Amino acid sequence: MTQASPTDTLSDTLSDWLAARGDTEPGQPLGARLAQGLRDAVLQGVIAAGQRLPATRALAQRLGVARNTLVAVYAQLAAEGFVVAGQGSGTYACRVAPERVSARPARAQAKAAPLPAPTLSARGQRYQVHPLHRFWSRQPFCPGLFDAHLFPHALWNRLLAQPLRHADAALLGAGEPGGAPPLRQAIAQHVRATRGVRCEPEQVIITDSTAQSLDLIARLLCDPGDRVWIENPCYWGASQTLADLGLALQPIDVDDDGLPVPPAPSRGAPRPRLAYLTPSHQFPTGAVMPLARRLDWLAHARQHGTLLIEDDYDSEYRYTGMPFPSLQGLEGDVGAGGRVLYLGSFSKTMYPGIRVGFMVVPSALAGVFGDASADFYRDGDQLVQHGLARFITEGHYAAHVRALRREYGARREALVQALWQHLPDLLDAPERLRLLGGARGVHLTLGLPDTVDDQALALRCRALGVTVIPLSVYCVGTVRRGLVLSYAGSPAGQIAGLVAQIAPALRRALAYSASP
Repeated sequence: MTQASPTDTLSDTLSDWLAARGDTEPGQPLGARLAQGLRDAVLQGVIAAGQRLPATRALAQRLGVARNTLVAVYAQLAAEGFVVAGQGSGTYACRVAPERVSARPARAQAKAAPLPAPTLSARGQRYQVHPLHRFWSRQPFCPGLFDAHLFPHALWNRLLAQPLRHADAALLGAGEPGGAPPLRQAIAQHVRATRGVRCEPEQVIITDSTAQSLDLIARLLCDPGDRVWIENPCYWGASQTLADLGLALQPIDVDDDGLPVPPAPSRGAPRPRLAYLTPSHQFPTGAVMPLARRLDWLAHARQHGTLLIEDDYDSEYRYTGMPFPSLQGLEGDVGAGGRVLYLGSFSKTMYPGIRVGFMVVPSALAGVFGDASADFYRDGDQLVQHGLARFITEGHYAAHVRALRREYGARREALVQALWQHLPDLLDAPERLRLLGGARGVHLTLGLPDTVDDQALALRCRALGVTVIPLSVYCVGTVRRGLVLSYAGSPAGQIAGLVAQIAPALRRALAYSASP
C-alpha cells in the first residue's frame, strides 16, 4: 500500500478545515472565505510554520473549486506575508505569530477574552463630560439652527455649478496656501469696507471654522503652559480649543462693557501671551465694548506684548445704529499695528455647513500662517471658496446680509415682545429676570438670580420642546446663571407660542428661588 505523502495528508486536513468553515462567513465571496480560512489555519497551527502548502491544483480538486480561485488566494496570502512562494519548489507557510500560536489546539481553540475598549485621553474625557452636551438639542431656540427659507439656494447653486461646467482641474486640487486667492481678495475688500479692518489679501487666511483659526493661532504663537486671558462666560469652542492645546486659561469676569482690562502683571510674573475677546458682541452675554475700553486694551497689548484675538463672529447683525469699528482697524487708527488677530466666519451669514472661516493676521505672519494652514489642515473645497468669492464680489452677499438683518431684527423684536407679554412682572424687576445685551446678534440672553438652577430649568424647557442653553455651562470661572436663546432658526410668527410654552417653567423656577 502506498503511503500518503505529508502534502496529501495536509490537503485532506485543509479541505476538511475549509469545508467545516464554509458557512461561517455567509454572504462573503468564495475567494474571500477561502483566504480567511487559510489565514486562520496558519495562525492556529493547522499549517505549521515552514510547512509546504498543497499545490493549488490538488487542493482545488479536493474542494471542488476552480484552480484559478486558489491561485488568486495564494497570491493574496503571499502579499500579506502569510505564505512565501519558493523558486519552483512550492508555497510555504511563514511564521506570522508567536511560537505559542503553533502550540494551540488546531480544532477546538478556546475563545480569547475580549480586549478592553480603548480609553479616552484626559482631553477626550473633558470633552465627553462637558455639560453643554446635555442641553444641545435640535429644537427651537437652539444655537446653530438654520432657516433654509432665508437662503438664496438657486443663486448659490448656479454659482457653484458654473465652474463645474468649465471643467477647471485646478478647482479640484488642494489650492493655494492660505486659501483661494479670489476669496482672500473678496474678504479683504469686504472687511475693509464694513468693519474698518486694515489688511491686504495676503493677510487673510481661510480656515474651516473659528475653532480651527484658534487652533492655528495657538499652535504657531504659543507653547504649552503659556497663559491666555479669556472672557468669563466664554464661547465654549474657544475655551475648549485653547485649553486642549495645553494653554493656561485665566478667566476674567465680563461686565456690561465686555472684558475689563486686567491690572498690569507684577514684576517678574508671567505675562499672558494671548487675550481672547468678542468686543462687538460678547458671547454669550451680548455686551458691547465701548471705545474707551477698546483703546485701553490696545494700550495694554502694546505695553505688555499681549496678542489680542478679536472674534467678530456676528457683527453683521446690528439692528439699531452703525456697527462699532473693529478692534483691528482701531489699532491702525491709533498708529499701532501687529497686536490684533481678527477672526470671522460665514456660518451665521451663509449656512452652518459651509465650513468657511477666516482670520486676518499681521503682515509679518501671513506667510507662515498660510503655509501652516495648508500643511496642518489642507485647504478646503476650492469650488465652494471660488463660489463664495463670486457671491461676495458680485454683491449677492451684501444683499443677503441686508435681508437677514431685517428678518433677524424682526425675530428678535418678536422674542422681546413675547417675553414682556408672558413675564412682564419679572422683567419689571431686573434683579429677578433681565434681558442682557442689546439689539444685535442672533441670540438673546436672560440673566437669572444666582439662586436659580439654570441647568435644571434648561432641562425642563427641553422637555417642553424648546432648547435653551444655561449660561452657567459657558462659565470657566465665577458661575453666572441665565438662559441663552437663539432665534435664527425660528420664524417670527412662531416665537410667541414658543415663549408661551416655557414661560410657566421660568415663572415657577423664579418663584421657587424667591421662596424662603
